[in-house]
Amino acid sequence: MPAHALSERAARAALAAHFAPGQLATELDEYTPAEVWDRRVRSNGSGLLASYRPHEELAQAELTCPFIIPSDEEWPTALADLGPACPLGLWVRGRERLARLTDSAVVVTGNRAPTEQAVTRAHDFATALAEAGHTVTATLAYGVDSTAHQAAAETGQASLAVLPRGLDGAHPHAHAPLLSSILDNGGAAVSLYRPGTAASGATLKASAVVLAALARAVILVEALDHVGSMYAAETAVELHCPLLAAPATGDVRSSGNARLLDGQLAVNSPDPRLALALPHARVARAGDVADGDLLLAAVGEQGADYFNTPYIAHPEPFDPSCGCGVCCLITDPGEVVVLSQGDPWESCDPWPANDLLLIVSAHRLTDRPLEE
Repeated sequence: MPAHALSERAARAALAAHFAPGQLATELDEYTPAEVWDRRVRSNGSGLLASYRPHEELAQAELTCPFIIPSDEEWPTALADLGPACPLGLWVRGRERLARLTDSAVVVTGNRAPTEQAVTRAHDFATALAEAGHTVTATLAYGVDSTAHQAAAETGQASLAVLPRGLDGAHPHAHAPLLSSILDNGGAAVSLYRPGTAASGATLKASAVVLAALARAVILVEALDHVGSMYAAETAVELHCPLLAAPATGDVRSSGNARLLDGQLAVNSPDPRLALALPHARVARAGDVADGDLLLAAVGEQGADYFNTPYIAHPEPFDPSCGCGVCCLITDPGEVVVLSQGDPWESCDPWPANDLLLIVSAHRLTDRPLEE
């Protein structure tokens, strides 16, 4: 089929059925999706692509669910943060609700075989988020993720599921009733994969990346290192998306949390109230921090370096002769601001005014997440 006769939607669906976005990034910078498909068909020696009928395949797949693309109103704009890895499109159930749900999405994810403490934490985090109007977002996996969906449903709020397979079924299969209840409760489900596609290690990893990219914050309840939920957490780090990791318990099942927290790559807290603040986090100059703002991390070229203990700012004028033992060490010739005096440390907390911090503004802390 000539490129000019192929719709963008059909071309994107055809490309997505055969390639990962990163494999096509250079071509898509120069050519339309239809032109890229045509080029790939002509260069494919096996004849596999030439035998594929994009419009017919799309029409058949959309009998199950629609395929949305970046030009659609429902498209989650946050996915653009993935750059060359941005999906070519998404298969969706609950399309008409997707924009509203993704606007306030917060991921709650973790182990498929969690500790009892993690199950309790997942329920508490998801309940607090749902009651505050955030969209609990997770896979359908056993353990933490399914607990999060169930907790959201108990509050009467809709949730969003990201699946590593086609939306003609659930993964795991036993959670088909959970998927149905999410959709019946006003939620939605999305997938990178056309109906009929089975889950695999590759689809699980790619879906974890999309899971994190959709969210305004990610809550890692408990995770073994190198499992699917860790891919979501690591994507959050790469995208500079606020990340909370519940404290590691010493159980090997929290080894992923331990690694992230040891590297100061996540907020360390079991408190659902802090999770409510994370979606409102923003980067600000130290000199612009106001009284009552919550300080989460220092921000540098490599991203956020989270504090072991988030704290409330109380800016004071800089006085190098204050006697705290720290201010006298500041030699920066520029403006300096003191953001705390004695709490949480026993000295002042001076910062060059142009340094960047990840903060939550005081007016967003309707229920303060930390004791002052």
